Formats: sequence, structure tokens, C-alpha cells
Amino acid sequence: MKFRLFMAIVAISVTLCPGIGISGNTDKDRPLQNIALGPGTLDLDASFRLRYENLHQYNIRKYGTGVEDAVLLGRIRLNARYRLYDNVSFSLQGQDARFWLSDDIHNRDFPKSSPYYNRFDLRQAYMEWRTIGDSPIGVKVGRQTIFYGDNRIFGPGDWGNAGRYTWDAAKLLWESDALDADLIFGKRVLYLWDQFDDTHYDDEVFAIYARIKSFRPCTHDIFFVRKHNSDNQAVTGESGGGDLLLYSIGYQGKGGFHQIDYTVGGVYQFGDFGKDPINAFGFNGEVGMSFPCPMSPRLKAGFAYGSGDDDPNDGEHNTFDGVFGAVDKYYGRMNLFSWMNLVDWYAGVSVSPTKGMSIGFDTHWFQLAEKRDAWYFSNGKAMRRDENGTSGNRLGEELDLFCKYRVNSFLDIMVGGGIFLPSTFIENTGTSKTARWIFTQVQLSI
Repeated sequence: MKFRLFMAIVAISVTLCPGIGISGNTDKDRPLQNIALGPGTLDLDASFRLRYENLHQYNIRKYGTGVEDAVLLGRIRLNARYRLYDNVSFSLQGQDARFWLSDDIHNRDFPKSSPYYNRFDLRQAYMEWRTIGDSPIGVKVGRQTIFYGDNRIFGPGDWGNAGRYTWDAAKLLWESDALDADLIFGKRVLYLWDQFDDTHYDDEVFAIYARIKSFRPCTHDIFFVRKHNSDNQAVTGESGGGDLLLYSIGYQGKGGFHQIDYTVGGVYQFGDFGKDPINAFGFNGEVGMSFPCPMSPRLKAGFAYGSGDDDPNDGEHNTFDGVFGAVDKYYGRMNLFSWMNLVDWYAGVSVSPTKGMSIGFDTHWFQLAEKRDAWYFSNGKAMRRDENGTSGNRLGEELDLFCKYRVNSFLDIMVGGGIFLPSTFIENTGTSKTARWIFTQVQLSI
């Protein structure tokens, strides 16, 4: 039944493809763009995304479920943008996200915020005024997504059905030839599956994110993020409970020469985790090589490291916090890991058999950074822990295969899957079954 449904969605995808086999954009201009309205213009668009996933031995909440489950995810987004002048605009985005079929996941599993279900709600509503009076200063105020660079520090988390991060925030913008910089203050929106999203996570966030543009074609991003939760006993450290006050300061760079490209970054964290001082860090790097030949093959290799706590009784918190970045495309497509107490070595290859199509294969080798700290799932929750450190540090290997085809400007199709092969730490701490995942996705945009 589940395999037949998977194939049915693939068949629907093919049926919807006008002129399949002829890639590229042959569509006429979208009719709902640049509509004259009063002193400005109005842009309207919408997207519909349908994804079927079959998961074996894990789900969005945990690994080792003992069952095979299927879920059908549907998401509609409606967008309106009114441009009063070239640099003044008002934007609205409504979203309806739902799921069906699953025997293993229910809305009651997410009492605070549901990643699968968000009945029609206001996802974005903001005013943006860039370069006020021809100055380099601008503002962006309201409900919005925040993302920069490669989304590793700030990202919207759009792979998730409801999205991962939405903010009620105010941003002060600076744009010049040498530097773009944003000053941000906001609170993360809590997705309420059965009512209007009018509440927030407890953390207050202040950040500065800047891109230095003087060294093109390379990019150099520097940032500072302050996350503060002053609720009584917000977190419990090794020495007792108290506030969470986390400072993250770091750098992300990207560049290349000839056929070689690279990314590199690092973050240092300090502050207070309850009564414990924070001393944590994370870094990442990747190098790729593209070949000027048929199908444009690209090879890549890289790593990511997020520090762990080497001693659960020393009164110091050393587990790295992944800030507010994306996880789905970095630490395995199956979403079994996050950038916390993690060593991830990976390699991959991608090709483009025809215009608009890309096929990629990645393999990851996962380890714990510290044996006495936990394996942290993609939601940031500790999945398993051995405080004695006798279970080893090898988590396992993940193999991912995916294909994306942009038929035209209206239709995108993705299919793929992954397999996770557990290793020593998981074998010594509980269920250690091989996990599998396949998916197919159709997205229509008008």
C-alpha cells in the first residue's frame, strides 16, 4: 500500500509536467505580478507542496521506533507584496500545513509547536524600507523569516512542513558598497496547530550579522548572537538551575578559484547555562571541485564539528548550540543529528544529466565529539547518553541519494532516500536497527 502510494505521487508528478523532457523556463510571464494598484504595484503568488515519506525504524521524534510508518505532508503558502516605491514594500504570507496517513505521529505528540501541522495562519507580515532617503540605513519590522549565507547560523528551515523558524522581529539595516549589516531584535514564533500563532518561545534574541563585500568574489560574514531566557529555572546545569544566557560569535566564509570552491566557518560560545559557565565551539569546512565536462560533475568533501561536554560533573557546560541554523541539508538528509556534540565527516558527488536536473549522492560518518555527552537528535533533544563513556563514540554511517528536476518555473519534483547504518555507540545503548527513508515531492508555484 505504502509503496503504491509512493509510485502514485511519482506518476502524478509526471502527469503534471508540461513538456517533460524539455527543461528550462518556457512559460509566459506570471499574470499576477506588477499589478498597478494606487501609487504602487502588487505582486501575488502561491505555492503548493505535497511530499510523501516512508520511514523505517525512526520518525521525526526519535530513532528506534520499531515500526515502519508513512506520512503525507501538504503545505500551501499564499504571498502578497505591495511595493509603494522601489525601496518600500509591505509583505504578507499565509500558510496552511497539514499531514495525513501516519499511524505513529499525532498532534498530541507536539503540545507546544507542531513541525507537521499548522492550520491556516499568518506566517509573515512585515514592512521593509531599505535605504531611507538615499541613506545606507533601512528597517524591516514585523513577522518574518531570517536567513543569511548558507543558512547554517540563521535559516528558515523550509524543508520542514511548517517551517522551522519564524520571528516577530525588528531589523535595522545598513547597506553600503563595502558592508551590509543587520541589527536584529526578536522572538521566535511558536507554531500552534489549532489556534492563531500569537505566542513565542521564551528566548529573547539580539544579533548583529554583517557581510564584508570588499574582497569579492569571496564573501566574509561575521556575526554576534545573544540568546537570553530569564524565566525562573529556564535551564538546569550541573551546578543548578537558572537563566540561559548564551553568546555566539563567529565567522562564515565562502569563495573559490578556477574549478575549486570552498566554505569555512567557526563559532565560539560563552555565557551561563543555569549556574554553569558556557565554553563551547563549533566549526565546519568543505571543499568542492567542478569539472567542465558533460553532466557537470562536482565532487565535495567536508566536516562539521560541534563540541560536547567531556565531564558531566565539572560544573562547566561545553555542549555546542547550533544557534538557529538549518539541519536537514548539513548533517544527513534523514534528520537524525544536529550540530551538537557531533563530528561529521562527509563526501559526495553530484551531476546534472540535463538542464534543470541534479542528482546527488552523499555519505556521512558520524561520531560523538565527547563519549560522555549525548547523541542529540535534529530537534536538539538528547536521544541517548552514556555518562560513563564506555559505549564508544562511533554513531554510524548515512548514505543519501536524491534527485531534483525543475521542469519549468511552475513545477519542481524531488525524489530520494537514505539509509542509516548504526555503529558502536548506538549498538551499546539500545535498539540498533538499520533506519531507512524514501520520499517523493511535488511543488507547484503560480
